[in-house]
Amino acid sequence: MSELDLILNRKKGVNEESKGEIQNFVSQQEVSLNNPQQANTPSNNSNNIEDIMRKFLDRDPKIGVWSYPAFLVLQYLYHTIPGFKMSRTAKEALEKGLKEMYPDLYNIAEKIAKENKKI
Repeated sequence: MSELDLILNRKKGVNEESKGEIQNFVSQQEVSLNNPQQANTPSNNSNNIEDIMRKFLDRDPKIGVWSYPAFLVLQYLYHTIPGFKMSRTAKEALEKGLKEMYPDLYNIAEKIAKENKKI
């Protein structure tokens, strides 16, 4: 827990209720992948995803990544290009990659973030 979290009396992590809902959702998705006949309807599935994502809106959107190649590239660029913004570049790369890998989830997340004026 950071000092700011401690001062503001914020807790790190997902609360137990959210963990249970996320685990249930993941289990449903695994069943859907293994037995397509038992899959949720698309609208019901989308509502579950949106409900789960909305639970995270009040949390700090920091993400930690452990990658030597990414670290080395960003450090090189930071030290060789005046005014280079490491955080902005990492954010753009992560968003581009997630949008490419999970376009449906990314679109839902983007819609929710815009509705709540987070972006």
